[in-house]
Amino acid sequence: MFRLIFIVFFSISLLSCENNKEKFQDNDLLGVFDKESSIKMNKSWLVDEVFKIDQYCLRQGWEMLSSESGLRYKIINKSNSGIKAKEGSEVIIAYDIRLMDSFQTKCYNSDSSGLAKFKVEHSTIETGIHEVVTYLEKNDSALVILPHHIAHGISGDSKLIPPLSTVLYFIKIIDVE
Repeated sequence: MFRLIFIVFFSISLLSCENNKEKFQDNDLLGVFDKESSIKMNKSWLVDEVFKIDQYCLRQGWEMLSSESGLRYKIINKSNSGIKAKEGSEVIIAYDIRLMDSFQTKCYNSDSSGLAKFKVEHSTIETGIHEVVTYLEKNDSALVILPHHIAHGISGDSKLIPPLSTVLYFIKIIDVE
């Protein structure tokens, strides 16, 4: 009797494993991670991130300007110098980089790391910084919010900025050449 129960139980288990194997092969979670599913996942992350940025700005009382890329910025001090950066310009900025969290966790700043000097659209600095300096003039300072896709991306910077992090920048344009 015990053998019969064991054989029946073993047979059912074996058959259910075969059925599950077929289901797992068709399952999106375990299936092929292709371009379409990657785009779908990134769009989902972006929708969530936009909501978090909106709520964060609302809690802080910040009225920010937005760009098509998702960058948000608020000019703190306007210089009216008339000197604007464009593609190929050399720009020097002072900066303070923080995470968009409840503590505004400090990551980097120009006081300890030195001023950042880069050529607009021709360097490896974050894409969002290339964009925002073209909206500002020499001696302007601004608060900037960069979503992960125009900041440090999916992987972060492998030091102080975690993966998928929205980043706050406090920047001042020191010089434009």
